[in-house]
Amino acid sequence: MELLNLRLPWSNGDHRPIIIAPIGDVQYAGKNGPTSKALLKEHIAKCQELGAYYIGLGDYIDFASPSNRQRLKGAALYDTAEDVIGEKALELTLELYQEFLQPTRGRWLGMVHGHHWFPLKTGETSDQRLCQLLDAKFLGTSAYVRVSFVKKQCVKGHSPPTFNITFFVHHGSGGGSKAHAPLLKLENLLPYWDADIFLLGHMTKMAVAPINRITPRWVGPAAPDLVHRKIHIVGCGGFAKGYDLGAMQGTVPMGGYVEQKMLNPTMLGAPIIRIVPRVVQREMPRQNGKRVKRITWSPEITVEV
Repeated sequence: MELLNLRLPWSNGDHRPIIIAPIGDVQYAGKNGPTSKALLKEHIAKCQELGAYYIGLGDYIDFASPSNRQRLKGAALYDTAEDVIGEKALELTLELYQEFLQPTRGRWLGMVHGHHWFPLKTGETSDQRLCQLLDAKFLGTSAYVRVSFVKKQCVKGHSPPTFNITFFVHHGSGGGSKAHAPLLKLENLLPYWDADIFLLGHMTKMAVAPINRITPRWVGPAAPDLVHRKIHIVGCGGFAKGYDLGAMQGTVPMGGYVEQKMLNPTMLGAPIIRIVPRVVQREMPRQNGKRVKRITWSPEITVEV
Protein backbone atom coordinates (compact mmCIF):
# COMPACT_ATOMS: atom_id res chain seq x y z
CA MET A 1 0.00 0.00 0.00
CA GLU A 2 1.13 3.53 -0.78
CA LEU A 3 0.51 6.71 1.22
CA LEU A 4 0.48 9.89 -0.85
CA ASN A 5 0.07 13.40 0.54
CA LEU A 6 -0.62 16.17 -2.00
CA ARG A 7 -1.30 19.90 -1.86
CA LEU A 8 -3.49 21.54 -4.49
CA PRO A 9 -4.60 25.17 -4.79
CA TRP A 10 -8.26 26.21 -4.80
CA SER A 11 -10.14 29.46 -4.98
CA ASN A 12 -13.73 30.24 -4.01
CA GLY A 13 -13.56 33.33 -6.21
CA ASP A 14 -14.22 31.52 -9.48
CA HIS A 15 -17.26 29.67 -8.03
CA ARG A 16 -16.20 26.44 -9.70
CA PRO A 17 -16.20 23.13 -7.84
CA ILE A 18 -13.04 21.07 -7.58
CA ILE A 19 -13.43 18.06 -9.89
CA ILE A 20 -11.93 14.64 -9.28
CA ALA A 21 -12.40 12.09 -12.08
CA PRO A 22 -11.66 8.41 -11.30
CA ILE A 23 -10.92 6.48 -14.50
CA GLY A 24 -10.26 2.77 -14.84
CA ASP A 25 -11.23 -0.39 -16.69
CA VAL A 26 -10.68 1.24 -20.07
CA GLN A 27 -9.30 -2.11 -21.28
CA TYR A 28 -7.92 -0.63 -24.48
CA ALA A 29 -7.05 -3.34 -27.04
CA GLY A 30 -6.59 -1.38 -30.26
CA LYS A 31 -9.06 -0.19 -32.86
CA ASN A 32 -11.05 -3.45 -32.81
CA GLY A 33 -11.05 -3.87 -29.04
CA PRO A 34 -13.99 -3.59 -26.63
CA THR A 35 -13.35 -0.01 -25.50
CA SER A 36 -16.12 2.46 -26.26
CA LYS A 37 -13.78 4.98 -27.80
CA ALA A 38 -16.40 7.65 -28.51
CA LEU A 39 -17.63 7.57 -24.92
CA LEU A 40 -14.10 7.70 -23.51
CA LYS A 41 -13.22 10.71 -25.68
CA GLU A 42 -16.46 12.44 -24.70
CA HIS A 43 -15.83 11.80 -21.00
CA ILE A 44 -12.23 13.06 -21.16
CA ALA A 45 -13.36 16.20 -23.04
CA LYS A 46 -16.00 16.91 -20.38
CA CYS A 47 -13.52 16.42 -17.55
CA GLN A 48 -10.95 18.65 -19.24
CA GLU A 49 -13.54 21.39 -19.65
CA LEU A 50 -14.25 21.14 -15.91
CA GLY A 51 -10.54 21.37 -15.06
CA ALA A 52 -10.52 17.90 -13.49
CA TYR A 53 -7.84 16.04 -11.61
CA TYR A 54 -7.71 12.30 -12.28
CA ILE A 55 -7.19 9.09 -10.29
CA GLY A 56 -6.41 5.83 -12.13
CA LEU A 57 -8.17 2.60 -11.09
CA GLY A 58 -6.25 0.07 -13.24
CA ASP A 59 -6.97 -2.12 -16.27
CA TYR A 60 -5.92 0.60 -18.69
CA ILE A 61 -5.13 -1.89 -21.47
CA ASP A 62 -6.81 -5.25 -22.11
CA PHE A 63 -3.64 -7.30 -21.93
CA ALA A 64 -2.41 -10.26 -19.85
CA SER A 65 -4.62 -11.22 -16.93
CA PRO A 66 -2.97 -12.70 -13.79
CA SER A 67 -3.54 -16.24 -15.11
CA ASN A 68 -2.07 -15.25 -18.51
CA ARG A 69 1.06 -13.89 -16.83
CA GLN A 70 1.43 -17.06 -14.76
CA ARG A 71 1.20 -19.27 -17.83
CA LEU A 72 3.70 -17.15 -19.76
CA LYS A 73 6.09 -17.27 -16.82
CA GLY A 74 6.03 -21.08 -16.90
CA ALA A 75 6.20 -21.34 -20.70
CA ALA A 76 9.96 -20.71 -20.89
CA LEU A 77 9.58 -18.58 -24.01
CA TYR A 78 12.58 -17.46 -26.05
CA ASP A 79 13.67 -13.90 -25.41
CA THR A 80 12.54 -12.91 -28.90
CA ALA A 81 9.00 -14.16 -28.18
CA GLU A 82 8.89 -12.28 -24.87
CA ASP A 83 10.12 -9.17 -26.66
CA VAL A 84 7.30 -9.37 -29.22
CA ILE A 85 4.67 -9.66 -26.45
CA GLY A 86 6.23 -6.78 -24.50
CA GLU A 87 6.36 -4.59 -27.60
CA LYS A 88 2.64 -5.20 -28.19
CA ALA A 89 1.82 -4.19 -24.61
CA LEU A 90 3.83 -0.99 -25.06
CA GLU A 91 2.18 -0.33 -28.41
CA LEU A 92 -1.29 -0.46 -26.84
CA THR A 93 -0.14 1.69 -23.91
CA LEU A 94 1.25 4.34 -26.26
CA GLU A 95 -1.90 4.28 -28.43
CA LEU A 96 -4.10 4.76 -25.37
CA TYR A 97 -1.99 7.73 -24.31
CA GLN A 98 -1.78 9.37 -27.73
CA GLU A 99 -5.38 8.78 -28.81
CA PHE A 100 -7.20 9.52 -25.54
CA LEU A 101 -5.22 10.45 -22.44
CA GLN A 102 -2.55 12.88 -23.64
CA PRO A 103 -4.64 16.01 -22.79
CA THR A 104 -4.76 14.85 -19.15
CA ARG A 105 -0.98 14.75 -18.69
CA GLY A 106 0.15 16.31 -15.42
CA ARG A 107 -3.37 16.24 -13.90
CA TRP A 108 -3.24 12.79 -12.30
CA LEU A 109 -3.17 12.44 -8.50
CA GLY A 110 -1.95 8.87 -8.95
CA MET A 111 -2.69 5.51 -10.61
CA VAL A 112 -3.01 2.02 -9.13
CA HIS A 113 -2.36 -1.34 -10.80
CA GLY A 114 -5.22 -3.33 -12.23
CA HIS A 115 -5.35 -6.99 -13.25
CA HIS A 116 -4.45 -6.45 -16.91
CA TRP A 117 -0.84 -5.35 -17.37
CA PHE A 118 2.42 -6.82 -18.62
CA PRO A 119 5.88 -7.01 -16.98
CA LEU A 120 8.56 -5.50 -19.19
CA LYS A 121 12.19 -6.57 -19.45
CA THR A 122 13.25 -3.24 -17.95
CA GLY A 123 11.69 -4.36 -14.65
CA GLU A 124 8.75 -1.99 -15.11
CA THR A 125 5.19 -2.85 -16.04
CA SER A 126 3.01 -1.46 -18.80
CA ASP A 127 1.03 0.42 -16.13
CA GLN A 128 4.20 2.10 -14.86
CA ARG A 129 5.10 3.12 -18.40
CA LEU A 130 1.64 4.73 -18.77
CA CYS A 131 2.28 6.62 -15.52
CA GLN A 132 5.52 7.95 -16.97
CA LEU A 133 3.74 9.15 -20.10
CA LEU A 134 1.09 10.91 -18.01
CA ASP A 135 3.54 12.31 -15.43
CA ALA A 136 1.54 10.45 -12.77
CA LYS A 137 2.60 8.84 -9.50
CA PHE A 138 2.42 5.03 -9.65
CA LEU A 139 0.60 3.82 -6.52
CA GLY A 140 1.01 0.05 -6.75
CA THR A 141 -1.86 -2.19 -5.65
CA SER A 142 -3.73 0.21 -3.37
CA ALA A 143 -3.26 3.61 -1.80
CA TYR A 144 -4.41 6.28 0.56
CA VAL A 145 -4.29 9.63 -1.25
CA ARG A 146 -4.65 12.62 1.07
CA VAL A 147 -5.22 15.88 -0.75
CA SER A 148 -4.82 19.18 1.11
CA PHE A 149 -6.65 21.91 -0.79
CA VAL A 150 -5.01 25.24 0.00
CA LYS A 151 -6.90 28.47 -0.65
CA LYS A 152 -5.11 30.81 -3.04
CA GLN A 153 -6.27 34.03 -1.40
CA CYS A 154 -5.96 34.65 2.34
CA VAL A 155 -5.80 37.52 4.81
CA LYS A 156 -2.33 39.00 5.01
CA GLY A 157 -0.42 37.62 7.97
CA HIS A 158 -2.68 34.57 8.29
CA SER A 159 -2.11 31.01 7.14
CA PRO A 160 -4.13 30.12 4.04
CA PRO A 161 -7.37 28.23 4.76
CA THR A 162 -6.98 24.53 4.06
CA PHE A 163 -9.22 21.48 4.05
CA ASN A 164 -8.28 17.84 3.53
CA ILE A 165 -9.91 14.93 1.71
CA THR A 166 -8.61 11.37 1.93
CA PHE A 167 -9.23 8.83 -0.84
CA PHE A 168 -8.93 5.07 -0.46
CA VAL A 169 -8.08 3.67 -3.91
CA HIS A 170 -8.05 0.02 -5.01
CA HIS A 171 -8.66 -1.66 -8.36
CA GLY A 172 -10.69 -4.40 -6.66
CA SER A 173 -11.07 -8.16 -6.95
CA GLY A 174 -13.74 -10.82 -7.09
CA GLY A 175 -17.04 -10.46 -8.89
CA GLY A 176 -20.67 -9.60 -8.48
CA SER A 177 -23.53 -9.53 -10.94
CA LYS A 178 -25.74 -7.01 -9.14
CA ALA A 179 -25.52 -3.26 -9.64
CA HIS A 180 -24.65 -2.71 -5.98
CA ALA A 181 -21.81 -5.28 -5.94
CA PRO A 182 -18.98 -2.72 -5.62
CA LEU A 183 -20.84 -0.98 -2.80
CA LEU A 184 -21.13 -4.24 -0.84
CA LYS A 185 -17.41 -4.84 -1.34
CA LEU A 186 -16.55 -1.38 -0.06
CA GLU A 187 -19.06 -1.44 2.80
CA ASN A 188 -17.28 -4.51 4.15
CA LEU A 189 -14.09 -2.42 4.40
CA LEU A 190 -15.62 0.36 6.48
CA PRO A 191 -14.98 -1.17 9.93
CA TYR A 192 -11.28 -1.50 9.12
CA TRP A 193 -10.32 1.48 6.96
CA ASP A 194 -11.04 5.18 7.19
CA ALA A 195 -11.33 7.68 4.34
CA ASP A 196 -13.65 10.37 3.04
CA ILE A 197 -14.08 8.72 -0.37
CA PHE A 198 -13.56 5.03 -1.22
CA LEU A 199 -12.91 4.24 -4.90
CA LEU A 200 -13.16 0.75 -6.42
CA GLY A 201 -12.80 -0.52 -9.99
CA HIS A 202 -12.76 -4.02 -11.50
CA MET A 203 -16.51 -4.75 -11.39
CA THR A 204 -17.14 -2.08 -14.07
CA LYS A 205 -20.29 -0.86 -12.34
CA MET A 206 -20.99 2.78 -11.56
CA ALA A 207 -22.59 3.15 -8.15
CA VAL A 208 -22.39 5.49 -5.17
CA ALA A 209 -23.72 5.47 -1.64
CA PRO A 210 -23.26 8.13 1.04
CA ILE A 211 -22.57 6.75 4.51
CA ASN A 212 -23.23 8.81 7.65
CA ARG A 213 -20.81 8.40 10.56
CA ILE A 214 -21.58 9.96 13.92
CA THR A 215 -18.97 10.71 16.58
CA PRO A 216 -19.41 12.61 19.85
CA ARG A 217 -17.61 15.88 20.50
CA TRP A 218 -17.45 17.64 23.83
CA VAL A 219 -16.94 21.33 23.07
CA GLY A 220 -17.19 22.17 26.77
CA PRO A 221 -18.47 20.60 29.98
CA ALA A 222 -22.03 21.76 29.30
CA ALA A 223 -22.06 21.71 25.50
CA PRO A 224 -21.63 18.21 24.07
CA ASP A 225 -22.32 17.78 20.38
CA LEU A 226 -22.69 15.08 17.74
CA VAL A 227 -20.56 15.39 14.63
CA HIS A 228 -22.09 13.97 11.46
CA ARG A 229 -19.48 13.02 8.87
CA LYS A 230 -20.55 11.91 5.43
CA ILE A 231 -18.30 9.53 3.53
CA HIS A 232 -18.85 8.15 0.03
CA ILE A 233 -18.27 4.66 -1.35
CA VAL A 234 -18.00 4.66 -5.15
CA GLY A 235 -17.93 2.01 -7.85
CA CYS A 236 -15.98 3.59 -10.70
CA GLY A 237 -17.49 1.98 -13.82
CA GLY A 238 -15.55 1.32 -16.99
CA PHE A 239 -15.44 1.79 -20.76
CA ALA A 240 -15.27 -1.79 -22.14
CA LYS A 241 -18.35 -2.99 -24.01
CA GLY A 242 -19.49 -6.44 -22.93
CA TYR A 243 -21.87 -6.92 -25.87
CA ASP A 244 -20.98 -5.51 -29.27
CA LEU A 245 -22.82 -6.03 -32.55
CA GLY A 246 -20.64 -7.94 -35.02
CA ALA A 247 -18.00 -8.85 -32.43
CA MET A 248 -15.16 -10.94 -33.84
CA GLN A 249 -12.39 -13.16 -32.43
CA GLY A 250 -9.88 -13.03 -35.25
CA THR A 251 -11.91 -13.99 -38.34
CA VAL A 252 -14.62 -15.81 -36.33
CA PRO A 253 -17.86 -14.10 -35.28
CA MET A 254 -17.60 -14.43 -31.51
CA GLY A 255 -18.25 -12.26 -28.48
CA GLY A 256 -15.73 -11.50 -25.78
CA TYR A 257 -15.45 -12.68 -22.19
CA VAL A 258 -18.62 -10.94 -20.92
CA GLU A 259 -20.81 -12.34 -23.69
CA GLN A 260 -19.34 -15.84 -23.46
CA LYS A 261 -19.93 -15.98 -19.69
CA MET A 262 -23.45 -14.50 -19.99
CA LEU A 263 -22.53 -11.69 -17.59
CA ASN A 264 -24.91 -8.79 -17.08
CA PRO A 265 -24.40 -5.75 -19.32
CA THR A 266 -23.49 -2.61 -17.40
CA MET A 267 -23.75 1.12 -18.02
CA LEU A 268 -20.47 2.42 -19.45
CA GLY A 269 -18.75 5.53 -18.17
CA ALA A 270 -17.13 6.84 -15.01
CA PRO A 271 -18.24 8.98 -12.07
CA ILE A 272 -17.37 12.62 -11.54
CA ILE A 273 -16.71 13.87 -8.01
CA ARG A 274 -17.56 17.52 -7.29
CA ILE A 275 -16.11 19.21 -4.22
CA VAL A 276 -17.43 22.62 -3.16
CA PRO A 277 -15.78 24.33 -0.16
CA ARG A 278 -18.31 25.76 2.31
CA VAL A 279 -17.83 28.10 5.26
CA VAL A 280 -18.60 26.43 8.59
CA GLN A 281 -19.01 28.35 11.86
CA ARG A 282 -18.48 26.39 15.05
CA GLU A 283 -19.10 27.68 18.55
CA MET A 284 -16.09 27.10 20.79
CA PRO A 285 -15.78 27.11 24.61
CA ARG A 286 -16.28 30.59 26.08
CA GLN A 287 -13.16 32.63 26.65
CA ASN A 288 -13.32 35.25 29.45
CA GLY A 289 -17.09 34.89 29.44
CA LYS A 290 -17.37 35.70 25.74
CA ARG A 291 -18.72 33.52 22.97
CA VAL A 292 -16.09 32.43 20.51
CA LYS A 293 -16.89 31.25 16.99
CA ARG A 294 -14.41 29.46 14.82
CA ILE A 295 -14.77 29.79 11.05
CA THR A 296 -13.44 26.92 8.95
CA TRP A 297 -13.82 25.64 5.41
CA SER A 298 -15.43 22.25 4.92
CA PRO A 299 -16.00 20.32 1.66
CA GLU A 300 -19.46 19.56 0.32
CA ILE A 301 -19.03 16.43 -1.82
CA THR A 302 -21.36 15.11 -4.51
CA VAL A 303 -20.72 12.16 -6.83
CA GLU A 304 -22.31 12.10 -10.27
CA VAL A 305 -22.77 8.65 -11.83
